[in-house]
Amino acid sequence: MITRDDIVIRKAILHILDTDRGECILSSALLNPGPEMCDFIRNHIYKIISSDDTKKGEFDSEFSPIKSILQTWDESEDSSFIETSQAIANKLYAAMGEGLNIPAADLLFVTFQVEGEIYLALLKMNYKRNYNHDKMYRGNHTFVGLLKKRSLISETSRVPEAVIINLSDFSMRLLEKKYEVNGERVNYLSENFLICHTSSSTRKKLNILMRVINNISNKYNGADLKTKMDIKSTLQKEYVDSRAFDVEEIGNKLFGEKPEEKAEYDEKIEMYDLQYDNFTVINENTAKKLEKQMLVTDGGIEISIPMETYNKGNFEVQTDTTGKITIVIRDIDNVILK
Repeated sequence: MITRDDIVIRKAILHILDTDRGECILSSALLNPGPEMCDFIRNHIYKIISSDDTKKGEFDSEFSPIKSILQTWDESEDSSFIETSQAIANKLYAAMGEGLNIPAADLLFVTFQVEGEIYLALLKMNYKRNYNHDKMYRGNHTFVGLLKKRSLISETSRVPEAVIINLSDFSMRLLEKKYEVNGERVNYLSENFLICHTSSSTRKKLNILMRVINNISNKYNGADLKTKMDIKSTLQKEYVDSRAFDVEEIGNKLFGEKPEEKAEYDEKIEMYDLQYDNFTVINENTAKKLEKQMLVTDGGIEISIPMETYNKGNFEVQTDTTGKITIVIRDIDNVILK
């Protein structure tokens, strides 16, 4: 697992891509960041590579101009670094100009090193509109008013659009958003700028997996609370044991002895092209939804059950012949009212 301190900033340059004002201002000199600026850049890179919102990408070697540019540059040579950054900034500015409401931005073009591997980070730092006070003078009077200004991203927030490229094999991870281009909402970064193929993010894959499983469980198990809890327990154990989800193996564990349910699971998973996927969760917050199960009775009683407690057998669901449910919680040492 990469830590923040593993990231070593090599070189950086900043370009202005102000599509609001029709200005593409390309810097001709490298930044000379001090320790504070290096920390700022390092923190933003770390937030991206440790996020489960990023997607994997693969260049279309035949059509991607960005890959062609990167194959011919010399990252170690300053003039080549600057010229390459300018060429890529021009390509991004053109792609931004084709879309409706794509935010103007500064492009921070950075190379960094982790354990001997060199990466390129394209951090699109979108402008935000804020109000700030402004002092005005008229004769002997001082007026304080509000002035709308544009600002860059803060230290605590995350860059909303970014690309991280491994320069040894050109594999990439990217954060992107859809904007309207020629009347259609598209992922302009991957489709129009990078020209690459992407997979879904880890967070999206987990959401799809859980939605498919829940839909099948609701269809076939109805109000069978215990079966639904057992299914959630299986997913939670899968995460605890490996932090990864083997989609095919999970299907076998949950529905292997139920041919009709397994067939529906396979069909729905294949619709999302996840049938052979095995994805790893990087950030534990992504799997938070697996840690607890909230139950709400028809009488309005809410019970939050940690799956760890359920897995230990301290929680039991009993259903009698009339369909009435009894919930048993064992081994309670203390109860606190909140």
